[in-house]
This record gives sequence, structure tokens and C-alpha cells, in this order.
Amino acid sequence: MPEICDLEVFKGNLQKAYLKKKLKKVEVGKGTKIKASEKEFNDSIAGKMLNEVSRHAKELYFDFGDNGVVSMHLMLHGQLSMPDDLPEKFIIAFVFEDAKPLVLTDYQKAANATLNPELNEVVDALSKEMTPEWLETQLQKKKAAIKTVLTDPKVIGGIGNAYADEILWEARIDPESSAKNIPKKEVHKLAKAITEVIRDSIKKIKEKHPDIISGEIRDFMSVHNHKRKTSPTGGEILTATVGGRKTYYTKEQVKY
Repeated sequence: MPEICDLEVFKGNLQKAYLKKKLKKVEVGKGTKIKASEKEFNDSIAGKMLNEVSRHAKELYFDFGDNGVVSMHLMLHGQLSMPDDLPEKFIIAFVFEDAKPLVLTDYQKAANATLNPELNEVVDALSKEMTPEWLETQLQKKKAAIKTVLTDPKVIGGIGNAYADEILWEARIDPESSAKNIPKKEVHKLAKAITEVIRDSIKKIKEKHPDIISGEIRDFMSVHNHKRKTSPTGGEILTATVGGRKTYYTKEQVKY
């Protein structure tokens, strides 16, 4: 599943391709989980210009103006593309003037788009609200493993399995640590690691894949990387299951 870093890069590239482009029509594929009808989408946004592409948590938002916002969640296997012609099967397609269509596909049909979604109030991992003090308050309430807390979309938005491993390694905190047992000083290191790992990863993705609007780029990762045997500082990379997720870590990380 694309996480915050991937989606930030997608967002920038979608802005370059479609900002201020006029939408001709929307087509909704057959058998999708989209709740709004094709007519409702077209009544709301057809004929309007795209004003902004943004991201919150693991969703992309397309703003066409008053009563015309579409959110998109790619789920595990959703793919965005800009084909010359619409494929036979797709979730939803946005057909623009003077630009290739933007198409969402998913062989599992789990990816979805929502017309005028409700506000998602979760604190985003890159937002100004995600301070060391805020994180400290959140973790004080949680007995669960810190890996589970970081990947909980009701606690903090945008972080998934891969980046949780990278963040915890950077902060040198064992993924099975009880969240509320992590000392204040280490929580502040964790907050710093969240911001630094995300921003550095966005930069690396842009450098290697500047035009990407789909997929997951993971080959640069320090520990969540099946091709690596050791971390950049020499620790043996181990695996475990934490909260039902395959987890990469090293003994360089401290368990609290």
C-alpha cells in the first residue's frame, strides 16, 4: 500500500499534470465500491477546473471548487495511470480537456473514490500538530506495541508498515515496546525521526522516480528491505510479527 511518502510524490506530479485543467467528464467502472453514482460525480464536478491536489493521511484529494471535492484511497493494490485510452476495467476515470485521462484501477476492486467526503480529523504525520508534546500525550494512553500505534490510522495519519519500521529504527526503539513505557526523551527522538524519515524518503523517491504517480518505492530503505542483511550501522536485520504485520528491526533498538 502506498504510504505518506509515495502519496506526497504522487500529489506533486498530479498537480503538474492536471492543475487548472478542465474536467470534461467522470466515468465510474462497473462493480466498484464507489458510493456516489456516475451522474452524481458529473453533476458535481464535470465542466470545472481542478484547483488543487492535496493529501491527508493515506488519501489524495482533488478540489474542483464548491461542492466538488473527490478523495481517493488506493488501498493495497490501487494504481493511478494516465493512459491514451481508457482501459477495459477501472474503478474511476477523470477525463480532462487538453490532458490524458487520470484512471484509477485495482484488480481487487478495493480502491475507492468519495465525492465530498467527510473531514478526516486525524493528525497527519507531516502536519504542524504532530509535535513531540502531542506524540507524548498520545503514547501515554496506549499499552499497545509502538509499531501498532504508529500504524493506527485513528492515531496518526499516513504511516504504514514499511515506514513505521524505518522510523523506529531511526529512533532506535524496538517495535514491540509498549507505547506508554517509552521515556519522554525517547518519544521526542521518535517525533523527530517521524519527520526526518518521511522528508528524506520523499526526497529519495523524487530523485529516483521523479514522475511517479503509482507504486511503492522501497529499495532505499535502511531496515525494511528484504535485500539487506544488516542496517547501515551494521546491526543484523531481524524479522518478527507485530500486530499481525511483518516487521523488520535490529538489536540496536531498545525495548521499553
